[in-house]
Amino acid sequence: MSGGPDVAGAHSLPASFEFGVATSAYQVEGGWDADGKGPSIWDTFTQTPGRTAGDAAGDRGCDSYARFDDDLAMLRELGVDTYRLSLSWSRLLPTGTGALNPAGIAYYDRVIDALLESGITPNVTLYHWDLPQALEDRGGWPSREVVDWFGEYACLAFARFGDRVQRWATLNEPIAQWMGYGVGRFAPGIADPRVGRLAMHHSLLAHGRAVQEFRASGRSGEIGIVLDIWQREPATDAAPDVAAALEGEDNGFRFFLDGLLGGGYSDRIVERLTAEGTMPEVREADQELIESPIDYVGVNVYSRVVVSAESDLAGGWAQSVEHVGGNFLDNGLEFYPKAVYDAVHMLLVDYRWAGPVFITENGLADGPAAANAPLVDDERIEYIAGFLDWTAAAISEGFDIRGYYCWSLMDNYEWATGYRQKFGLFRLDPETFARVPKKSAHWYRDVIADHRSRRDSGAGDSPECSPNATGASSPL
Repeated sequence: MSGGPDVAGAHSLPASFEFGVATSAYQVEGGWDADGKGPSIWDTFTQTPGRTAGDAAGDRGCDSYARFDDDLAMLRELGVDTYRLSLSWSRLLPTGTGALNPAGIAYYDRVIDALLESGITPNVTLYHWDLPQALEDRGGWPSREVVDWFGEYACLAFARFGDRVQRWATLNEPIAQWMGYGVGRFAPGIADPRVGRLAMHHSLLAHGRAVQEFRASGRSGEIGIVLDIWQREPATDAAPDVAAALEGEDNGFRFFLDGLLGGGYSDRIVERLTAEGTMPEVREADQELIESPIDYVGVNVYSRVVVSAESDLAGGWAQSVEHVGGNFLDNGLEFYPKAVYDAVHMLLVDYRWAGPVFITENGLADGPAAANAPLVDDERIEYIAGFLDWTAAAISEGFDIRGYYCWSLMDNYEWATGYRQKFGLFRLDPETFARVPKKSAHWYRDVIADHRSRRDSGAGDSPECSPNATGASSPL
């Protein structure tokens, strides 16, 4: 990367476009056993030696359960339109079903009310990987009973918070079920491909059940699902590399998109999983439930993945192999901002999804250079600017992208890597939990302020083409 960030794309985004930041409950809240909260599978996983980098447990996260006022101050400083957060299932229902935890209800009431009072729209995800341990003990995601458990939990959330929350997501990145049950790198740490595929299928069933509960609740607003879309490209035109790219996408996101928008799992997926002995049982009414109509698709996109036949296809989040022309950042990620444009284009061409899309996660982890200058994150600024440019390019061609959420508000607990990966606009000290803005926080604040100024003045209603636009005619 060279030169300064080009935010011409951000300047041409439509007036209605929303800017936000994203977090998840387990990564920021802490208070793992406070005020009646039950343990989740990630509590158990990270408290088990050998599971996480440096054996760092996620017990305290960013201490947001006790310090949400600090988080709110950061959100207000950025001037975001919207904040994407998740609910902790076991904070609301300590055993996953049954009796409510009043303290958990009170906490989320306070968070939601404070956001609304600050003019910030809450975007609430029901499930961001932290299944109650009590439900794991009863079979977890590999059990079809999880569909009923999740339906009960969703019904509770809509009843308690649906009068104020107008944007919901059922699941965040259900590929995490494969990582947790099929590969064993995430909670609960099971490495059984057959069990992993069952968990993936049951996730889609639970999603459909939650959508139906939302419709039955009579609440206004919108509900969708969040998928991570890192498209695979073959390193060469050789047949083994092409096959590896297809298999990588099937493992990563097409399994879910085929079920949600493609009429069912593709013949390619069914044939391969059947041959492996890992194809989940699909009952007669399953597809109808999975296809329960949604209002938007959330896309988590960070880059593409260039793969070869030697790539670790079972690993879920593989990074690109070395290839000619790749622009690799300090942390090793390939800088490929066109990935956001390619993702929404794929949704239209392959799955005929022309409806609303939110870029629900996009961001960059600090590289080794940050050790010497942790607050001067110029690469993050250029990275976000590039993705905003390509988002604007897609909108200029007719794609209905409604908003962008930067991952993440602050450095947080990044799952199995503990506190070592730092994605934040604000630096977090994991000992004192002090929050300090990085250069990117000031830059993102200014981008948002400029957009709001143009919106308030009536400018930006008709977006111009981004400098990165292809010049193609509208696909819609």
